[in-house]
Order: sequence, then C-alpha cells, then structure tokens
Amino acid sequence: MATAEIRLQPNRVSGQQRQPRPPAVLRLLQAERSEEIFPLLLEEIIALGNPRALVVDVNFDTGEIMPAAALKWPRQHLGNFSSVLWMSDHDLIPVLHTARPQVLAKSTLHGRPLYIHPILYSNRNLCWEADRVRTGSCLAVQNFRLQKRLRLEDQVCSTCEMRAYVAAVVVELPRSYTDQNVAELGELIDLANRYLSRLFKVEHYYNRMRDMEITIAQMGTVMQSMADPVILTDTQHRVIMQNKAAERFFKVPEEVTEGLVRAVEFNNLLFSAALSSMLVSGSDAHRDLTLIDAIEGEEMLFEAVSAPTYGPDGMQLGTVTVMRDVTDLRRADQELRLNYEKLSDAEEVVRQDRDRLNLIIENVGDPIVVCDRQAKFVLIDPLAQELIGGGGDIPRNASQFKNLTTLGTYIDNFTYSFAEREMAPLRLYNPAVKQEIEYDARSGKIFDEKGQVSYTVTVLRDLTALRRVEQLKVERRMLEIEKFAATGRLAATIAHEVNNPMEAIKNAIYLLAGAVPENAVPVYNILKSETERVARIVRQMLGLYRNTEQVKPVNVNTIIEDTMLLLNRQLQRANVEVETDTGVLPDAVIAADQIRQVLSNLVINAKDAMPNGGKLHIRSRHIPGHDDMHGWVRILIGDTGTGIPPDMLRTVFEPFVTTKGEKGTGLGLWIVKGIIQNHAGKISVKSTQGRGTVFKLDLPVVKL
Repeated sequence: MATAEIRLQPNRVSGQQRQPRPPAVLRLLQAERSEEIFPLLLEEIIALGNPRALVVDVNFDTGEIMPAAALKWPRQHLGNFSSVLWMSDHDLIPVLHTARPQVLAKSTLHGRPLYIHPILYSNRNLCWEADRVRTGSCLAVQNFRLQKRLRLEDQVCSTCEMRAYVAAVVVELPRSYTDQNVAELGELIDLANRYLSRLFKVEHYYNRMRDMEITIAQMGTVMQSMADPVILTDTQHRVIMQNKAAERFFKVPEEVTEGLVRAVEFNNLLFSAALSSMLVSGSDAHRDLTLIDAIEGEEMLFEAVSAPTYGPDGMQLGTVTVMRDVTDLRRADQELRLNYEKLSDAEEVVRQDRDRLNLIIENVGDPIVVCDRQAKFVLIDPLAQELIGGGGDIPRNASQFKNLTTLGTYIDNFTYSFAEREMAPLRLYNPAVKQEIEYDARSGKIFDEKGQVSYTVTVLRDLTALRRVEQLKVERRMLEIEKFAATGRLAATIAHEVNNPMEAIKNAIYLLAGAVPENAVPVYNILKSETERVARIVRQMLGLYRNTEQVKPVNVNTIIEDTMLLLNRQLQRANVEVETDTGVLPDAVIAADQIRQVLSNLVINAKDAMPNGGKLHIRSRHIPGHDDMHGWVRILIGDTGTGIPPDMLRTVFEPFVTTKGEKGTGLGLWIVKGIIQNHAGKISVKSTQGRGTVFKLDLPVVKL
C-alpha cells in the first residue's frame, strides 16, 4: 500500500501551454501493481473537486483499522480514523460491516460532511479455481452479490484459499455537493476497486507460482540429495524425473558401450514390470527388485516402494518410487540368522549346563551360597535357605538372622581378601536338628576377563556326618579289635587249660620210656610225637593274643580330649551332659590306642546306661607314689544311669557277662580289664542301682 500521506503532483507545463490530464480510466489501467491503485484513486478524487481524501485499511490478524494513504488531509486528524473492528460505536465500523457507501453529514470523525465508500475484493465472475471444480463458493462473487451482512473474519476463499482485502475510502465533500457529485465519486471508486481486484488476483496467482517454483526447487534439491534412487513416472510408466542415484541404473552414461546399454535397458524393463505389477495388485506397495549397476557391473538388491500421486481433483497423475539398497542389509540379515542359530545352539548348551548344574546343586546335600563382587547373595540353594532364610515372603527368624550375620561376615572378609580359595569352620544353627552345628566353609572366587572378582561360591559342609563316619569306623575297628582280642583271650584261656594236662601227659610218657615192651615201642613213639605236636599247637595258641603295639610316654589328658571330641556328637544326641575335670598329669608309658579303646568302651557303656539322658563325669588326677620315681594316673568315669545289679558286680569283668541283653556281647569290660592288667594297672567299679556307676582306672607312672 502507499504511505500515509501523498502529495499531489502538479501537471508539468511545457512553455506556456498546459498538457491535458489523461482520463482516470487510462491512469488506473496503467497501474501494474495493486499498491499503485490507492495513490492514483486519491489524486482522481481530488481532481473531481473534493478537498481531501484518505484510505483506511483493515488488518484481519489484529482487527485494527488504520489509515493507509491520505492526500491533503492534516496529519493531526488522521488518528480519528484509527479503530478496531469490535468498537461498534465508531462511525467507520457499521459502514464496513454493511459494505454499503454512506454519506455522513455529521460525525465525530470530521467537522465536515464525509463520504465513506467500502472497498472489498469482489468480482462478478468466478475465479479459475472455482470454475474448474464447478463450485459457487467463490469469495469474490459472494462479496460482489453481498446478499447478507458482511463478516470480516470470513474473508478467506474456501476454494483458492486466498485472503481478501477490506478497506474504505473517506472523502471530505465540498460545501455545496450534489447527488451527481456523490454518484460520480462512487463510480470512480468502484472502477478503482475492479482494477484493484484484478491486480490483487493476478498477484495472488503470481505469488502462488513463485511459491510453487520454490517448492519444486526445494523438492528437486531434496530428491537429488537422497542417496536412494527416486523416480517420478506418469500414468504410462514413463519417467518424468529421476535423481542422480537413479540415473546410475536407468540412464545411459556418456561412455556408451554395448554392455552398458544392455544393462540400462534390462534395468528399465525390470523396473517397468515391477511397477506395473505393484499398481495392478494394488495392495502390495513394495517389492524386491534386482538391478545391475551400469558402472560397476554388479547385481544389487533393492526394495522398491511406490506411492501414487493425485491432483486436486483426485485424478492420479503418476507414481513416486523410492528404491532402498538392501544388498548389505540382506547379507547382514543372513549373517544375523546364522548367528542367531549359533546363539540358539549355544543357548541350548548353556541351558543344559545350567540344568545339569542345578541338578548337581540340588543333589549335593550341602548348603551352597553364590555372591557377587559386592558380597551380595545372588543364588541360594534350598538347604542354605533353611539356614539363612530369604526364600519367598517368609520373614527370617532370630536364628536365621544370626546365621546370616555370621555367614555374611565370613563372605565379606573372603571377597575383599587376596586369597582365591579359603577354608574355615563356621558354627551355624541348624533348624532341622535344633542345635548349632559346625560346618566346614569352603569358598572360591570366579574372575572375569579383566581379572576382577565376579562371583564367590561357598559350600558349607556338615562335619557331623564326617565325624559320624569316622566314629563308625572307629567303633567298627574297636569291635574288630574286641572280637580279635576276645578270640585271642579265649584261645589263650583254652590253651592254658589244655596245656596243664598236656604237660602231665608229657611227663607220664617220659616216665614210661623204660617200661614200654619192645613190641609196643612203635605205638609209644607215635604217642610221644603226637603229644609233642599237640604241645606245639597249644604253645602257638598261647602266643596268638599278645600286645604288638609299642608303648611310649603319652599324656592321658590328651587321650581323654580326643575320645570326648570323637564321641561328642553321639553324646549330644543322647542328651548326655559331659563334665570333664582334668588335672596336671605326668606322661604315662602306655599304648595310646589301647587306652583310647578303654575310655571309648567305658563312655559308650555309660551312655547306654542313660537312655533318657543324664550326666557323665570324667576326672583325672595324679596320685604320687611312696617315692618320686613312681606314682599313678587315676581316671574316674561316672554316670547317673541305671547302675549294675549287685549280683553282677562280682562277674562284670568276666567274658560274656552283660547288662544290655541281646544288644551287648559281654566282652567289652573283659577286654578293658585285660588291657589295664597288661599295663600293670588296676580297675575297679562301684555302682548303685538307680543312681549310677563309677569306674576307677589306675595306670602306673614311672619317671624316666
């Protein structure tokens, strides 16, 4: 639009003659741009004899009404014509809404009569877009007919989407104006509006063409910059446009050879066939297409994706095809499938190893705990869960918290230590047996590829079972020794009893040597030789039971401690409370295994005598002799059991005498007495039925 104030240009004078002024129609027709219409219109209005004139413009975005051009109008009065669309009390607003010219004899805008003529984009004929789609919703025609009240906010064409213009020409009428003057003024403004509408529409088309050219240029740049081949074809599958990536396959290069021409022709044939197939099927919008690189001569696999293009009327104009190079993608897909198969096989192997490991862990029979590098539990087998809890939603009890603290402290120390493996005893409460058990904790570390600790594995081995096995082995050995000793003693007893009459027989045979008749000498010799053979057999039987273990100085307290450690678990299960009182003892020259056998036999007998539990007292003392060289080591073993009947006290050390019924052999105390006697010691017993029994052992001590 023009500036707010326009100065009237006087007619140029050549000499004394004044050039005639061209008609207003010709001057308006000479305007090439819409901005030139308002200045020319204002000059023609002043030329008709009107004092002054201005043009106000409506801004649809802000709703403001402001002067756009003025001629001979005082600048200080132009502010009266500024307003907004929603101020209905302003004199310009009703005129703009009705879009009808009006003469205001009196108004608040100006002290003299004003002629206000609205200017609106209008045309009696449909625009090109509306005529092409055969619709009557053309904004120019609707404004020309003006069949209802004008809505300024609807001044956008629904067909071509062009935004119209709305303005008003304000003219100060002369003092003595006539209706003829107002009619001429209205015709001039309508004429200017028709020219302005045409120029405005032409500029709209020009701007749209410029925008389309810019859009086409931008789309062409985007198309050429794409690395994938892009092809635009018409409805006959003829190529309209293609980028440089597509020219590599569908355009014959400058260096023409027979092979290149054939490759390009073959690619065009394959592309046309694939495009036709996709368009015929309708549902399949993409397809794999193998083309030949006209430059490299290699086969390449593409995925052709096609989409039809449509015009504003909905008619199909052509097809846009984008071909994505999937050669490397397919190779990667094949490698991925191969690696996936290998991974599946490896996963199956890992699964089998995991199941095998879980089966081994479940059947090991020992609690197993796996922790990470922060010593946090990551795997706990069912046996370990019984000790420290942590399985499901069941809360831990006090004993499990205590076990967790003990085990956690041990694992923390091992995890942050430099040792790769470690063994240590741990005492944990076992809820199955309802008492503390000593476990042998064996731990090891698993390292990652950087040499850092990844996991630690701890296996808790119950030493009770091992000690039970050792105890069974010792008891079996003791039983075998007892049987062997009983057999030897029985054989020695029989041999001793047989040896006495054999010696008498030998003496009698010796005395008969001179009184045997000559004819009986052969019989006498047979009798003598057989008697000597029987004597040798008896002597061999007497030597069958003898002590073969070497004696050496041993502290008896050590034997007592070892024996009680071995039998501790068995006594706990029998609810037997042990009280040991050992004094300072000198070393005794004894056979340690035999004395251990004696103590074990007596302790087991005491346990069997207390089926409902009780107390076992073991005491050791040094009994000095009459001189400094001799003395005794006294061992007292007492229990609170059932006791020994009085009639059995005299024969309790004889073989095959037992208070256990069928459970006993009756050889234990007989062997114990024999061992003590072989060590030149003494053994005695005191017992009261219902109160208990006390065995007293005295072993001689000789200072070396």
